[in-house]
Amino acid sequence: MRAAFQSVIERQQESRKSIIDLEERVSRLERIREECVGNRALLEEAIISLKRNGIRVRRARDNVEAINLVLEELSDEKILIKSKSNISREIGLTEALSDAGIEVVETDIGDRIVQITGDTAVHPTGPSAHMDRFEIALALESHLGVRVEPEPSAIIEAIREDLLPRIEASSIGLTGVNAITSSEGALVFVHNEGNIDLVSKRKGKLIVLAVPEKIYPNLEEAINMVRVETFYATGQAIASFISVVTGPSRTADIEKEVYPGVHGPGNIVVIFVDNGRESLAEDESLKPLLRCIGCGSCILECPIYESVGPSFGSPGHLGGAGVCFTTNAISVVKGKESGLTKCLTCRSCVIRCPVSLDIPRLMEKSRFHGLQKGLGLSGPLNTLVKSVINYSNPYLQPNSLRDSWAKNITFTKEESSERILFYAGCSLSYVRKDVAASAVRILEAAGFKLAYLAKEEGCCGSTVLKIGKEDVFLKLARENIDKFNSLEVRSIVTVCPGCLTALKRYSEFFPEFDIPVRHITELIFQAQSDGRIRFASELPLKVTFHDPCQLARENEIIKEPRKILELTDGIKLLEMERSGKSTMCCGSGGGVKTAHPELAIDIGRRRMEMATRTGAQVLVTCCPWCEINLSEASTTIEKTPRVMNILSLIEKKMR
Repeated sequence: MRAAFQSVIERQQESRKSIIDLEERVSRLERIREECVGNRALLEEAIISLKRNGIRVRRARDNVEAINLVLEELSDEKILIKSKSNISREIGLTEALSDAGIEVVETDIGDRIVQITGDTAVHPTGPSAHMDRFEIALALESHLGVRVEPEPSAIIEAIREDLLPRIEASSIGLTGVNAITSSEGALVFVHNEGNIDLVSKRKGKLIVLAVPEKIYPNLEEAINMVRVETFYATGQAIASFISVVTGPSRTADIEKEVYPGVHGPGNIVVIFVDNGRESLAEDESLKPLLRCIGCGSCILECPIYESVGPSFGSPGHLGGAGVCFTTNAISVVKGKESGLTKCLTCRSCVIRCPVSLDIPRLMEKSRFHGLQKGLGLSGPLNTLVKSVINYSNPYLQPNSLRDSWAKNITFTKEESSERILFYAGCSLSYVRKDVAASAVRILEAAGFKLAYLAKEEGCCGSTVLKIGKEDVFLKLARENIDKFNSLEVRSIVTVCPGCLTALKRYSEFFPEFDIPVRHITELIFQAQSDGRIRFASELPLKVTFHDPCQLARENEIIKEPRKILELTDGIKLLEMERSGKSTMCCGSGGGVKTAHPELAIDIGRRRMEMATRTGAQVLVTCCPWCEINLSEASTTIEKTPRVMNILSLIEKKMR
C-alpha cells in the first residue's frame, strides 16, 4: 500500500509540470467549496434544474431511508451493476442489498477485487492498493475456478470476462457522482476504466447516489474540481473519461418530437442522502468537513494510515477526515471505533489537501464533542488529564520540582524591554532537565537576558487541547496569560515545539493575547549570524535533522535549525528522504504516545530507518517528545544513528 501511494506522489510530481495553472485552479476550487457547502439555496436550485431535465429526485434523511429508496427503485430486479460510490460504502448499501437477496456487481477493477476478497478498500480511487498482483491472481483463481496469471493484463481480462455477462443481465445501474451542477442540472462523472459508461449509458434505469456537498454552481466550476480531484487522487493531469449527463436518453428525429429511451437510460433518479450532513452544515466549527472532495490525498503520507490502513477511518471516509465525519455525523461511538484517539495531529494531511481542510483542528473539535457527548478517555489519557489539572504537568510530578533543573542558574531580575521570558514547559522541566539547562546557557552566552517563572510556570495545555479537553486548555491558558501580564512579559522563548504552538494559539481563544513567542533556534541562529556565538565540532560529524511536525508544518521553522548545524564547524548535514514541511511524524503527538505506545514506536521505527539510510552518525531534533520516542524506537532496530537534541549537541561544541 505504501509503495502504491508513493507511486501516486511521484505521478503528481511529474504531472505538476503539465498543469501550469494548478495553484490557480486549487485556489478557485477552495473558494467555490467555501461558497457551496451548506448552501441550501444552491441545492434547491440544483433539484429544480434536475427535474426540469427529466431526472427524478428523491431525498433520504439517513442510511435506512436511502437503502429503502434504492430497494424501491430496484423493484423486482435481482442483479444490480454498480460503479464506484463512497456514499454507498458509508450507508452499507451492498451488504443491505445482499441481505435482501440482490446480487451487487462492482464494475470497477479495484472495487471488484476487494468485493471478491472480502477486504476493505484502502483508497477512494485505489481500493485494492494493499494487494500485489500475486495475491490478486490467487484470489481470482479461487473465485473463478480457472488459472489466472499474476500479470495486470491477465487479471484485468479475467475480471472483465467475469463482469460482462453480469452487466448484460441487469437493466439497472447504480453509481455515485463527482459533481452536480445547479445551473445546468448536469451530472458529472469522472473515470479511467470506462465502467461508469457501461453502468450509466445502458437502456433501463440509472440510480445516482449523491450528497448535498457535491453541488457546484455551474459546469465550469465542476470541471475545474474534476481536474484538481484527478490530480490529487491519481496523480494524472486529466482522467481518461469525463461524462456529463443532463437527462435520460431521448431523440427528436421523428417529426421533431422528443421521445425518451434510446440507447441510454430512459429513467434516471438521483437520491440525495443527508445522513447527518445538515447538522454538520449548521455547526461552523465542523462545517469545513463537508468541503472534502474525496480525493484521498490526505492519507498518502499519513503516518497512522501507513501503520494501520483503513481501520483509521470508516467505510467511505478514510483517514483523519473520515474519523471526524463519522464522529460528528454518524455517532461518537462509531467515531471512537474508527480511530478517534489515533490521530497524531501532525498536519501531514493539511499540506496535501487541495481545499486546505484543517483535519488536526477538526480532530480537536471532534474529540471535544465526543467527550461532551459522554465518550470517556482511555485510562492513560484520563490519568494524563488529571495530572495536568492537579499538578499542572502530565507526568504526575509535584509542582515543587518544576524548577529543580535551574538551581545553579541565575536569571536576570531587572526589568527591561530586552528581557525575554524563558518558558521551559513540562517536558524539559521534568524529563529533559539537561536540555533546559543547555538552552539557558546557550542563550545567555549569546547575550540574551532571560527571566523565568520557576514554580509559577504552568503547563501550556498543548496535549490536553489535542486530546479534546478544550475546557482544561482554556483554564490553563487564562492562568498563564494572567501571569505573563502581571510580570509585564514582552516576549517569550521556548524549546518545545508543542509549547511554541500552544502559546501562539492562545490568541485564537483570547484575542487580547499579543505577546510574541519564538522558538529557541530562531534566537540562536540570529546570534550566530550576528557573530555573538560560535559552535565547532572537535571531530568531523555527519548528522541528519528530524523536523518536528509542530515546528516545520505548524510554525514553518525549517531553515533556522539547519543553519545552526551548517554553521557549526565540522558538522555535515545529510537530509532524510522526507524533510521540511514533508517531514514524517515521529509518532508521539496528539496523545498517541500515551494512548497507543506500540503504534507510536512503530511509526518512530520507520522514521529511524529513514535516518539510518542517510549514513548519519547522529539524528538531531529539537523536540523533547520526538527525541524520547525516536530514542525508544531506535532500540528496536540495529545500527541506527544516536538521537540527540540540537541543544545538547551544540552546547558541547560552543566556543
